[in-house]
Amino acid sequence: MGNKRLDDGLLISLEGVEAVGKTTQLWRLKRRIEALGQEVLAVREPGGTAFGETLRDLILHRVQAESGLAEFLVFAAARAELMATVIQPALNRGATVLMDRFVDSSLAYQAFGRGLSTAVVDQINQLVIENRMPDLTIWLKGEPFAIEEKDQLERRDAAYFKRVEEGYQWLYQQNPTRWLVVDCRQDPDIIFDTLMSRIYRFFKKNTRGDD
Repeated sequence: MGNKRLDDGLLISLEGVEAVGKTTQLWRLKRRIEALGQEVLAVREPGGTAFGETLRDLILHRVQAESGLAEFLVFAAARAELMATVIQPALNRGATVLMDRFVDSSLAYQAFGRGLSTAVVDQINQLVIENRMPDLTIWLKGEPFAIEEKDQLERRDAAYFKRVEEGYQWLYQQNPTRWLVVDCRQDPDIIFDTLMSRIYRFFKKNTRGDD
């Protein structure tokens, strides 16, 4: 938690390939944390703002970027708007922010998946988020569940998603203390209890006033 400011709220990101249950768990977490008396903001990437949702529709449903760099820069633009206008203001007032994807997705999908330089992707990411990394990143790991309607990213081949998974594994190894890795094929209630057990530790730590 080295880059967490003293007056910040809590920033939690959920990561993993498509259809592993991120959105389901995010909304369950939101309801439970709100029941603890905390303000909670739940947002998705790309999206969360009018600008971001427009870019999401463009890149996921309308056209496919042939350039991996172009694809990444679209996501980065949406993230910049979201960070400046939604996420950081919420953190500044002490809210808990739950992210359905964040900076790690860019490294997994555009760096490992599409072959961009991890250094370039990370440099732009850090500029966009002003070095404000998540306090906790939850990786729902494993084979995705079957889905009928797929967007542009979800239609890519198995080799692409194998590289994405390798990207997530590499990211976890860089800073394992920031990550909580959970098998997505477990019972959803077991997954939820595991996530809340880890999140409770953050609230208890903050209540005690520990660093």
